[in-house]
Amino acid sequence: FKAGDLSKHTFAVFALGDRSYAKFCEAGKFFDKKLEACGAKRVGEMGIGDACDEDGWETGYTSWLPEALSALGVAPEEESSAPPEPPFQVHEVCPDGHPGLSVRPPQLCPPGAALARIVENRRLPPSDYERDIRHFVIDNTEVDLPFNLGDAVGLYPQNLPEDVEEALAWFNIEGDKLLSLTCTDETASARLMAL
Repeated sequence: FKAGDLSKHTFAVFALGDRSYAKFCEAGKFFDKKLEACGAKRVGEMGIGDACDEDGWETGYTSWLPEALSALGVAPEEESSAPPEPPFQVHEVCPDGHPGLSVRPPQLCPPGAALARIVENRRLPPSDYERDIRHFVIDNTEVDLPFNLGDAVGLYPQNLPEDVEEALAWFNIEGDKLLSLTCTDETASARLMAL
């Protein structure tokens, strides 16, 4: 972009970083300056999300967001003490009309992703260090895992069987019953809709 290219646009930047690093929030500061230099109108001060704050980046985000939304002309959300509407409808289903038949669902895997086993999960810092930093080793002997610039790795933990049984008992749900989930949230991401 060149000066004036974005003169019809407004912007707000929220930068993420860790103040223990020398170039704290440098990318956010860069974009903030460049957008202004290209003619876009800044609607408010750049927000700062610091991983070292009490609640991490959310500390700064919580105070920055209302002002940013107001400056952008977004209507405030209506306050309610009621829980939000669930984004899914849940229906009990019977496969092919055969009661009692159970089908093991496939393991959760987002579209375009590949599953691989974790063969090592080791905590790196001492037990008295507040941050839980981990070293993972991923087994790629059973699946081709080309890793390109920009790719991401996601972890999908599995619950312990005893915890699952306890939760089922608490909710009074039979673990072998099949449930169908239909996403009713029109603002949900395509990846969530495809699950």
